[in-house]
Amino acid sequence: MILSCLDDDPRMERTLRRFAGSLGHEVRFQTTSQALRDDLDRQVPDVIVLDLGLGSETGVDVLGWLAEHHPTVPLVFLSGHGDELLDTARRIAQGNGLTVYGVVNKANLVRELPTVLSRPGPPDSPKKPRAPGRAPGRALDALSVEDLRAHLHAGRITPYFQPILSAHTLRPVGAEALARLALPEGGVLGAGAFIPLAEQSGLIMELTRVLSERLIELEPQLRPFGLDFLSINLSAANIERKGAAAMVKRLVDAFAGSSRIMIELTETAVLPDLQQMRALTTELRLGGASLAIDDFGIGYSSIRALAELPYDVLKIDLSFVAEMFDSEKSANLIAAMLHMAHSLNLQVVAEGVETEAQRDRLITMGVDRLQGYLFGHPVPIEHFASPGASS
Repeated sequence: MILSCLDDDPRMERTLRRFAGSLGHEVRFQTTSQALRDDLDRQVPDVIVLDLGLGSETGVDVLGWLAEHHPTVPLVFLSGHGDELLDTARRIAQGNGLTVYGVVNKANLVRELPTVLSRPGPPDSPKKPRAPGRAPGRALDALSVEDLRAHLHAGRITPYFQPILSAHTLRPVGAEALARLALPEGGVLGAGAFIPLAEQSGLIMELTRVLSERLIELEPQLRPFGLDFLSINLSAANIERKGAAAMVKRLVDAFAGSSRIMIELTETAVLPDLQQMRALTTELRLGGASLAIDDFGIGYSSIRALAELPYDVLKIDLSFVAEMFDSEKSANLIAAMLHMAHSLNLQVVAEGVETEAQRDRLITMGVDRLQGYLFGHPVPIEHFASPGASS
């Protein structure tokens, strides 16, 4: 493997050549950004090892040029600074479309560099598998308001179900119901293809009502699964409608003999009218529904929402789970969220679990429930596995 390294400290050249050479890697060393540009113009390396501190310039200054001229060459960040600075630099690079194999602190070079270079592919931007039922190539503007209204009136909104497992038993204890649009010509659209349009056009309440009625129709088929709860998302646009509480109460009553209804609210749903949210969430809880704060940690009002509203479940946003092995800060934030949530007597669900390593670390950290592609994609009810079929 050919490594092209940019570092203004000449002592690093000897160290890197000796250490990387012992691992069978060829090292080309430059001390200025211009020298690196010239080197890459002569021969593109397998990996660029980039120091962040370069005297009169910084490694960050180089990223824009790399993104424009050599966007496919992966990077390894090298720095004598703290892990937090390295982590932020990684995010800057990814924001420019660059691949980052990892970040290495100079103090830990011998221990960390071999592990980073032995990775088979870019760990920071894994391609997520497409969930079953999502039709490719359908953009938001491919669906008009009139189309969506016609689909709603025809009852083509259907729920897909994704299991939520107990972290203690690894068996399903609940499921999230996610809206899908079954097209008359065949194929199924995922929520991203029509939910924003429904919110913009004022059709979101009607859409959620159609989904709720379909769930009520499916209650006899869901009952044998023995799920403790069934969760459904409530959009910020729903919050403004007086019928939201009545719709949820109808769901609660319909599932009274089988599963609790859990309403998932993103923190953005809280922002428009906090006083109205206080009243509505209290009404929902009194009506028998549980409340989960969804996508926790990606906005600025999460802590205030926990302080103001009667949540009993917190769902950690999948971005933290995806980064937990590449960003120790993300892992530490998960631990902090868990500590805070448990001190408030909240159950914690980790979303976006895709690997066994993520699962095992989250269990060790004390997460209560797990959700993600590792355990199942959202599927129609006829393909939804029974609890006994999952492990």
